[in-house]
Amino acid sequence: MCGIAGLMALDGARPDHSAVDRMGAALTHRGPDGRGTYAFHDVAFAHTRLSIIDLVNGDQPLDDGANTTLIANGEFYNFVELRHAHTDLEFTTQSDCEVPLRLYPNSGVDVARDLRGMYALALHDRRTNSLLLARDPFGIKPLYYVEGAFGLAFASEPQALIAGDFAVASDISRQTQYELLSMQFTTGRDTIYRDINRVLPGESIQVRAGRVVERRQISALPSSSTPQLQNEDEALERLDAALKTGE
Repeated sequence: MCGIAGLMALDGARPDHSAVDRMGAALTHRGPDGRGTYAFHDVAFAHTRLSIIDLVNGDQPLDDGANTTLIANGEFYNFVELRHAHTDLEFTTQSDCEVPLRLYPNSGVDVARDLRGMYALALHDRRTNSLLLARDPFGIKPLYYVEGAFGLAFASEPQALIAGDFAVASDISRQTQYELLSMQFTTGRDTIYRDINRVLPGESIQVRAGRVVERRQISALPSSSTPQLQNEDEALERLDAALKTGE
Protein backbone atom coordinates (compact mmCIF):
# COMPACT_ATOMS: atom_id res chain seq x y z
CA MET A 1 0.00 0.00 0.00
CA CYS A 2 1.34 3.40 -1.04
CA GLY A 3 -0.19 6.85 -1.09
CA ILE A 4 -0.49 9.18 -4.10
CA ALA A 5 -1.64 12.77 -4.25
CA GLY A 6 -1.31 15.70 -6.58
CA LEU A 7 -2.69 18.81 -8.19
CA MET A 8 -3.05 20.28 -11.67
CA ALA A 9 -3.70 24.00 -11.32
CA LEU A 10 -6.35 25.78 -13.38
CA ASP A 11 -5.32 27.32 -16.71
CA GLY A 12 -1.58 26.88 -16.24
CA ALA A 13 -1.34 28.66 -12.89
CA ARG A 14 1.36 27.74 -10.38
CA PRO A 15 0.14 24.92 -8.11
CA ASP A 16 -0.03 25.31 -4.34
CA HIS A 17 2.97 23.20 -3.32
CA SER A 18 2.27 23.58 0.39
CA ALA A 19 -1.17 22.03 -0.13
CA VAL A 20 0.38 19.08 -1.98
CA ASP A 21 2.90 18.69 0.86
CA ARG A 22 0.05 18.56 3.36
CA MET A 23 -1.69 15.89 1.30
CA GLY A 24 1.50 13.84 1.22
CA ALA A 25 1.90 14.19 4.98
CA ALA A 26 -1.67 12.98 5.48
CA LEU A 27 -0.81 9.80 3.55
CA THR A 28 2.36 8.92 5.48
CA HIS A 29 0.65 5.94 7.12
CA ARG A 30 0.13 4.41 3.66
CA GLY A 31 3.83 4.58 2.80
CA PRO A 32 6.24 4.65 5.75
CA ASP A 33 9.32 3.61 3.72
CA GLY A 34 9.85 6.73 1.67
CA ARG A 35 8.43 9.93 0.27
CA GLY A 36 8.89 11.57 -3.12
CA THR A 37 7.71 14.75 -4.81
CA TYR A 38 7.49 16.12 -8.33
CA ALA A 39 6.70 19.56 -9.73
CA PHE A 40 6.56 20.87 -13.29
CA HIS A 41 4.76 24.06 -14.33
CA ASP A 42 1.11 23.61 -13.25
CA VAL A 43 1.46 20.06 -11.85
CA ALA A 44 2.73 18.79 -8.49
CA PHE A 45 2.82 15.22 -7.10
CA ALA A 46 3.46 13.62 -3.70
CA HIS A 47 4.09 9.92 -3.14
CA THR A 48 4.50 7.89 0.05
CA ARG A 49 6.01 4.45 -0.48
CA LEU A 50 5.56 1.03 1.03
CA SER A 51 8.51 -0.89 -0.42
CA ILE A 52 7.65 -4.31 -1.87
CA ILE A 53 9.35 -4.73 -5.27
CA ASP A 54 12.80 -3.28 -6.14
CA LEU A 55 13.58 -1.90 -2.70
CA VAL A 56 16.69 -0.09 -4.00
CA ASN A 57 15.62 1.56 -7.28
CA GLY A 58 11.83 1.61 -7.04
CA ASP A 59 11.40 5.01 -5.41
CA GLN A 60 8.72 7.23 -6.89
CA PRO A 61 7.95 9.41 -8.74
CA LEU A 62 9.31 7.43 -11.70
CA ASP A 63 10.45 9.45 -14.72
CA ASP A 64 11.22 8.16 -18.20
CA GLY A 65 13.97 10.76 -18.66
CA ALA A 66 12.09 12.39 -21.51
CA ASN A 67 8.49 13.53 -21.13
CA THR A 68 6.60 11.42 -18.60
CA THR A 69 6.43 11.10 -14.80
CA LEU A 70 4.34 8.54 -12.89
CA ILE A 71 3.25 7.82 -9.33
CA ALA A 72 1.27 4.69 -8.47
CA ASN A 73 -0.25 2.70 -5.64
CA GLY A 74 -0.72 -1.02 -6.12
CA GLU A 75 0.71 -3.99 -7.98
CA PHE A 76 0.82 -4.86 -11.68
CA TYR A 77 0.60 -8.64 -11.80
CA ASN A 78 1.60 -9.02 -15.45
CA PHE A 79 4.61 -6.71 -15.39
CA VAL A 80 7.07 -9.54 -16.14
CA GLU A 81 5.05 -10.67 -19.17
CA LEU A 82 4.75 -7.08 -20.43
CA ARG A 83 8.50 -6.56 -20.09
CA HIS A 84 9.16 -9.68 -22.12
CA ALA A 85 6.58 -8.68 -24.73
CA HIS A 86 8.11 -5.22 -25.21
CA THR A 87 11.78 -5.91 -25.85
CA ASP A 88 11.95 -2.60 -27.74
CA LEU A 89 11.49 -0.69 -24.47
CA GLU A 90 14.33 0.08 -22.08
CA PHE A 91 13.66 -0.55 -18.39
CA THR A 92 15.99 0.93 -15.78
CA THR A 93 14.48 -0.57 -12.60
CA GLN A 94 12.91 -3.84 -11.49
CA SER A 95 9.79 -2.03 -10.26
CA ASP A 96 6.45 -3.26 -11.59
CA CYS A 97 5.30 0.37 -11.64
CA GLU A 98 7.82 1.21 -14.38
CA VAL A 99 5.78 -0.81 -16.90
CA PRO A 100 2.90 1.68 -17.39
CA LEU A 101 5.47 4.50 -17.52
CA ARG A 102 7.25 2.85 -20.46
CA LEU A 103 4.05 1.75 -22.22
CA TYR A 104 2.44 5.19 -22.07
CA PRO A 105 4.23 6.90 -25.01
CA ASN A 106 2.68 4.35 -27.39
CA SER A 107 -0.58 3.60 -25.55
CA GLY A 108 -1.50 7.08 -24.32
CA VAL A 109 -4.78 7.36 -22.45
CA ASP A 110 -5.44 3.65 -23.13
CA VAL A 111 -2.35 2.51 -21.22
CA ALA A 112 -4.47 0.81 -18.54
CA ARG A 113 -5.91 -1.65 -21.08
CA ASP A 114 -2.64 -3.60 -21.05
CA LEU A 115 -2.41 -3.78 -17.27
CA ARG A 116 -3.63 -6.51 -14.93
CA GLY A 117 -3.53 -5.88 -11.24
CA MET A 118 -4.80 -3.66 -8.47
CA TYR A 119 -3.71 -0.08 -8.89
CA ALA A 120 -4.35 3.62 -8.86
CA LEU A 121 -1.95 5.77 -10.85
CA ALA A 122 -1.30 9.34 -11.90
CA LEU A 123 0.82 10.21 -14.90
CA HIS A 124 1.97 13.61 -16.18
CA ASP A 125 2.74 13.99 -19.87
CA ARG A 126 4.95 17.06 -20.35
CA ARG A 127 4.58 16.95 -24.15
CA THR A 128 0.85 17.64 -24.04
CA ASN A 129 0.82 18.98 -20.47
CA SER A 130 -1.90 16.51 -19.57
CA LEU A 131 -2.60 14.52 -16.42
CA LEU A 132 -3.89 10.95 -16.52
CA LEU A 133 -5.60 9.28 -13.56
CA ALA A 134 -6.45 5.57 -13.77
CA ARG A 135 -7.87 2.91 -11.46
CA ASP A 136 -8.03 -0.88 -11.74
CA PRO A 137 -11.23 -2.41 -13.18
CA PHE A 138 -12.33 -3.97 -9.88
CA GLY A 139 -11.75 -0.76 -7.94
CA ILE A 140 -9.47 -2.42 -5.38
CA LYS A 141 -7.20 0.58 -4.99
CA PRO A 142 -8.90 3.88 -4.12
CA LEU A 143 -8.53 7.22 -5.90
CA TYR A 144 -10.46 10.43 -5.18
CA TYR A 145 -10.48 13.90 -6.69
CA VAL A 146 -11.91 17.40 -6.33
CA GLU A 147 -12.48 19.98 -9.07
CA GLY A 148 -12.62 23.63 -8.08
CA ALA A 149 -11.41 27.16 -8.79
CA PHE A 150 -7.87 25.93 -8.04
CA GLY A 151 -7.98 23.19 -10.71
CA LEU A 152 -8.10 19.45 -9.97
CA ALA A 153 -6.62 17.74 -6.92
CA PHE A 154 -6.45 13.98 -6.35
CA ALA A 155 -5.42 11.62 -3.57
CA SER A 156 -5.63 8.04 -2.32
CA GLU A 157 -7.87 9.08 0.58
CA PRO A 158 -10.48 11.81 1.13
CA GLN A 159 -8.71 12.92 4.30
CA ALA A 160 -5.68 13.97 2.23
CA LEU A 161 -7.86 16.24 0.08
CA ILE A 162 -9.31 17.70 3.26
CA ALA A 163 -5.79 18.22 4.66
CA GLY A 164 -4.89 20.11 1.48
CA ASP A 165 -7.91 22.40 1.99
CA PHE A 166 -9.51 21.21 -1.24
CA ALA A 167 -12.61 19.99 0.60
CA VAL A 168 -14.34 20.62 3.93
CA ALA A 169 -14.88 17.68 6.26
CA SER A 170 -18.15 19.04 7.58
CA ASP A 171 -19.69 19.57 4.12
CA ILE A 172 -21.58 16.27 3.99
CA SER A 173 -23.90 15.07 1.24
CA ARG A 174 -27.10 14.01 3.03
CA GLN A 175 -28.21 11.65 0.29
CA THR A 176 -24.87 9.85 0.27
CA GLN A 177 -24.82 9.86 4.06
CA TYR A 178 -28.04 7.85 4.14
CA GLU A 179 -26.57 5.42 1.61
CA LEU A 180 -23.49 4.96 3.77
CA LEU A 181 -25.52 4.40 6.92
CA SER A 182 -27.78 1.83 5.27
CA MET A 183 -25.15 -0.14 3.29
CA GLN A 184 -21.83 0.71 5.02
CA PHE A 185 -20.46 2.02 1.71
CA THR A 186 -21.38 4.44 -1.07
CA THR A 187 -21.82 3.67 -4.75
CA GLY A 188 -20.95 5.46 -7.96
CA ARG A 189 -18.87 8.60 -8.29
CA ASP A 190 -20.27 10.39 -5.23
CA THR A 191 -18.74 10.12 -1.78
CA ILE A 192 -20.07 11.22 1.58
CA TYR A 193 -18.20 14.51 1.10
CA ARG A 194 -20.06 16.89 -1.17
CA ASP A 195 -16.99 18.10 -3.10
CA ILE A 196 -15.07 14.82 -3.32
CA ASN A 197 -15.65 12.34 -6.14
CA ARG A 198 -14.06 8.95 -6.72
CA VAL A 199 -12.46 7.70 -9.90
CA LEU A 200 -14.71 4.81 -10.92
CA PRO A 201 -13.38 1.24 -11.16
CA GLY A 202 -11.65 0.79 -14.50
CA GLU A 203 -11.87 4.48 -15.32
CA SER A 204 -9.12 6.57 -16.92
CA ILE A 205 -9.53 10.33 -16.66
CA GLN A 206 -7.54 12.78 -18.76
CA VAL A 207 -7.08 16.29 -17.37
CA ARG A 208 -5.84 19.43 -19.11
CA ALA A 209 -5.51 22.92 -17.64
CA GLY A 210 -7.02 21.63 -14.40
CA ARG A 211 -10.23 20.29 -15.94
CA VAL A 212 -11.41 16.81 -16.96
CA VAL A 213 -11.50 16.60 -20.75
CA GLU A 214 -12.01 12.87 -21.37
CA ARG A 215 -13.10 9.70 -19.59
CA ARG A 216 -12.62 6.09 -20.68
CA GLN A 217 -13.53 2.90 -18.84
CA ILE A 218 -12.46 -0.74 -18.86
CA SER A 219 -14.97 -3.40 -17.85
CA ALA A 220 -13.95 -5.82 -15.13
CA LEU A 221 -15.79 -8.67 -16.82
CA PRO A 222 -15.68 -10.09 -20.38
CA SER A 223 -18.07 -8.49 -22.85
CA SER A 224 -19.83 -11.81 -23.43
CA SER A 225 -22.05 -12.81 -20.49
CA THR A 226 -23.23 -16.11 -22.01
CA PRO A 227 -21.49 -19.04 -20.28
CA GLN A 228 -20.01 -21.73 -22.47
CA LEU A 229 -21.29 -25.19 -21.63
CA GLN A 230 -18.53 -27.68 -20.80
CA ASN A 231 -17.96 -30.80 -18.79
CA GLU A 232 -16.23 -30.81 -15.41
CA ASP A 233 -12.84 -32.00 -16.69
CA GLU A 234 -12.72 -29.34 -19.40
CA ALA A 235 -13.78 -26.67 -16.91
CA LEU A 236 -10.97 -27.64 -14.50
CA GLU A 237 -8.41 -27.62 -17.32
CA ARG A 238 -9.51 -24.16 -18.42
CA LEU A 239 -9.42 -22.92 -14.83
CA ASP A 240 -5.87 -24.23 -14.37
CA ALA A 241 -4.78 -22.58 -17.62
CA ALA A 242 -6.35 -19.27 -16.65
CA LEU A 243 -4.69 -19.28 -13.24
CA LYS A 244 -1.30 -20.05 -14.77
CA THR A 245 -1.46 -17.45 -17.52
CA GLY A 246 -3.56 -14.82 -15.74
CA GLU A 247 -5.96 -14.61 -18.67
